[in-house]
Amino acid sequence: MVVLAASICTRGGKAILSRQFRDLSKDRVTSLLAEFPALLLDTTKTQHTTVQGENVRYVYSPLEEFYVVLITNKHSNILQDIDTLNLFSQTIMSILRVVDEREIFDNCFEILNAFDEIINLGYKENLSLSQIITFLEMESHEEKIQEIIERNKELEAAEERKRKAKEIQRREMMKKNMESYEFQQSQNFVQPSYQPAAQPAQQFSEPAYSAPQKPFAKAPPRKGGLQLGKKAASLGGEAQPLLISTPSPRPTSSQSVSTPEPAGKEKIANNGILILINEKFTGQITREGSISTAEVQGDLQLRINDPSLAFSLVNLQLGSKDGQNTVYKTHPKVDKNLFQSDSIIGMKDQTKPFASNDQPLGVLRWKSVSKTSVSEDANTLLPLVLTTWVNNNEDGTVNLTFEYEALAEKQLDEASLLIPAGEATIESSDHDNVSLQYIEEGLLVKLTGLQENPSGSFEIVCHGIEDEEALFPMEVVFSISEPIESGKELGDVAVVSVVSAESKEELPFDVHYNGSNEGYYII
Repeated sequence: MVVLAASICTRGGKAILSRQFRDLSKDRVTSLLAEFPALLLDTTKTQHTTVQGENVRYVYSPLEEFYVVLITNKHSNILQDIDTLNLFSQTIMSILRVVDEREIFDNCFEILNAFDEIINLGYKENLSLSQIITFLEMESHEEKIQEIIERNKELEAAEERKRKAKEIQRREMMKKNMESYEFQQSQNFVQPSYQPAAQPAQQFSEPAYSAPQKPFAKAPPRKGGLQLGKKAASLGGEAQPLLISTPSPRPTSSQSVSTPEPAGKEKIANNGILILINEKFTGQITREGSISTAEVQGDLQLRINDPSLAFSLVNLQLGSKDGQNTVYKTHPKVDKNLFQSDSIIGMKDQTKPFASNDQPLGVLRWKSVSKTSVSEDANTLLPLVLTTWVNNNEDGTVNLTFEYEALAEKQLDEASLLIPAGEATIESSDHDNVSLQYIEEGLLVKLTGLQENPSGSFEIVCHGIEDEEALFPMEVVFSISEPIESGKELGDVAVVSVVSAESKEELPFDVHYNGSNEGYYII
C-alpha cells in the first residue's frame, strides 16, 4: 500500500489540513480533493468508503462535518487502506476536544506529527493508537536539564542580590558606628580598654585604633578556595586559627577563575607520524551513583610531516567491551573493507599517500554507548563516577557528601565539580586532594591526585540554600592529555603498529590521547 496524502477536508472538498508523503504539489492535492465530492455524488454504493478517480483512489471516513481522506494509488490493498484510515480517525479524535475548523487549526502541528508517525514514505508503520499517543507525549530530557540550569541561574542571581544588599547594609552600619565612636572619643567620654592610662592621648588618633575591635572583628579574607591540610596564615607575628566555618569571599569578575580548559591547545611535537586519539565523554549520573546515560564519541587523526612516510597502513586494536555498543565510521577515502576485515586504516587508492603537511587528518570516528540505560558496564565508559548524599539542616545549610571512584585505565588525575552554590566550606575528606574555588558560575570543587587516590569521599557544607534542588544539576569537568605507548588501550582504539604500504616495513610513530567532558552531569 502506498499512501500519497492524508487530508481533512470539508464536505465541499475544501482542504483544511493535508500531509503529502510522496512528491505531490500543493496545487495537485487541492485539485484532487476538489474532485472528491463530485465522485461521491456519482456512486450509489453508499455502504462503501472508497471511490476511484482517474488516477488515484480515495479512502474516506466521515468526521462529523468533515471527511478524513487518504489518497492512494489504484493498486493499493483496500483492506489495509481501511485499517490505516481507522487509525487516522482514532488518532485525530484523541487529539481534538471538539471537531470544528478552529480546533483543527489550533492542533494542526500535533495532528501532522501524528500523521508522520503513522505513515513513513508512503507506507504504514506497525503501530497502535497507544504507541502513537506515547510518542507524541514524550518529553525532552535535555530540555528539562536546560530548564533546571536556567532556574538555578535565576536563584543564584537572587541570592547574589540579597548578599550585596546585606553587604551594603553592613557597611552603612559600620560607618555609623565609626562616626559615633569618633565623636565620643573627641568628647573624651570613652576610654578604650586596650589603651593604658599612662600613654599620651595623641595615640588615639592612630588609624589602627580609631575604632573598637569587637563590632568589626572578622576573619582575614582569603583569595581562592580553602585548602585542606594547609597551616593557618600568620598575622603580626602571631598564628591565627583557620576558620573553617567562615566562607571565603567570592572574587569579583576580574578575580574569577575560569573552568579548567582542555589540554592540548599547544601543537604537539611530531617526529614523523603522530596519531591523535580524541574522546569526549557524555553522561548523566543520578545522586545515588547509578548511570542513566553514558556515551563516548571519539576520533582518530593522523599528522604526517615526512612525505616518505605518507604511504602507510595503521594497524588498530578495537577495544569494544561487553555491555556496550561501539559503532565505527571511516573517512570516505579510507578503505572501509580493509578496516572491517583487519582493523587497518589505509587509503582506498593505494597509489595515493596520506597528506604530509603536518596537519590533523581525521580518518576514523566511533561512538560507544551502554547497551542498557542503567548498567554496571556503563562504569567502564565514564572515567569518574560520584555518589551524592544530601542532608538539609535547620539553620539553612545543606551537607553534601560525595563518594568518588576514578577509572584507573583512563589515567584521569584531575577533575572538578561545578556546583551552582554561593558559599560553602569543606568539612572533611579522606585525602588531602580536595579544594574549593569560587567562580562566576558557582562553586568549583577541585579533585587532584586521582591516580594516587582513585577512590575516596569528602563533605562540604553549602550556606544559604533554601531548596536542595537549586544545587543540581552539577557539572563534572575534566581533561586528559597523555602520550601513550604503542599497543596500550587508553580509549576504545589502540594503535598496534604502522607499516609501509609498499614494503610492509614497520615505521616509527607516536600516539597522543586527549579526553574531555561534554555534557557530563550529576542530576
